[in-house]
Amino acid sequence: MMIALPNQDCSWTVTLFMPFKNFKEIDTDEKLMIFFQKYFPDSIPLIGEKKLIEDFFGGSPSPLVAVKCRPYNVVDKALIIGDAAHAVVPFYGQGMNAGFEDCYILDELFQKHHDNVADILQEFSDSRWKDAFAISDLAMYNY
Repeated sequence: MMIALPNQDCSWTVTLFMPFKNFKEIDTDEKLMIFFQKYFPDSIPLIGEKKLIEDFFGGSPSPLVAVKCRPYNVVDKALIIGDAAHAVVPFYGQGMNAGFEDCYILDELFQKHHDNVADILQEFSDSRWKDAFAISDLAMYNY
């Protein structure tokens, strides 16, 4: 899968997702062009053959990262939320929304528990992981 996201300067950041072994097999300019002609032929004139070769061989593949942990709290002393608690791969488009939802849920818990931090953090940690694990799984399955 290949995606292109716009930048503020009107350029694009293009990302190619595939297994590491596939990246390793593309070790010459010719193999790269054959690969792109087969799977992404419409991208070649948009990116440009020279730029495609430069960028592909100028970088290296990185692993996808997801975070699933629990608990999210250390008693009433600390709490992690958002990507620190449940980073997800980008294929479902809901990672930021999950972080915003953390804030919303925390606000509700502050009201419910009348600012009792120990109860708030414990309930957040005990309940939030289920939805966070689910969105992480959905994002990976969507890939």
